[in-house]
Amino acid sequence: MGIFDKFFKPKPAPNAEEIIKEIDYKEGTLFAKNDTNKVYIDIEELGGFPYLKTVLIGDTKANIKKNGCTISFVLNNEEITLASDNTTVESNEINKSGVFYTPVDFELDESDAKKIVANNVTEVKYTLKNTVYAFKTV
Repeated sequence: MGIFDKFFKPKPAPNAEEIIKEIDYKEGTLFAKNDTNKVYIDIEELGGFPYLKTVLIGDTKANIKKNGCTISFVLNNEEITLASDNTTVESNEINKSGVFYTPVDFELDESDAKKIVANNVTEVKYTLKNTVYAFKTV
């Protein structure tokens, strides 16, 4: 039995927090984070219309098929809530690490884009299947 212990010993589980700290995502701008997730946000333009491109990297996993999700930006005196432009939101696990990559694009109008860019945002909130995940801006 001692011989088999070497071969069938379970591998230690990766530490998700350490993995998240080491991630240097180059495709977006780090905008907000909490202890176990990072939010990357950029405002892009398609056909002359702005849209919000976001990526959530962390231990939050989403698998939404019909309702999409929302993102809210808490400013000093108001809150802007945007709906995802797709009703399907799915996370992809990064190398069986317990860390997930969740890209979501949101509809955005120019006035909201200007407010977000003005850096008055204090908090970002994703609502995924009636659960709210809050992040402080960096």
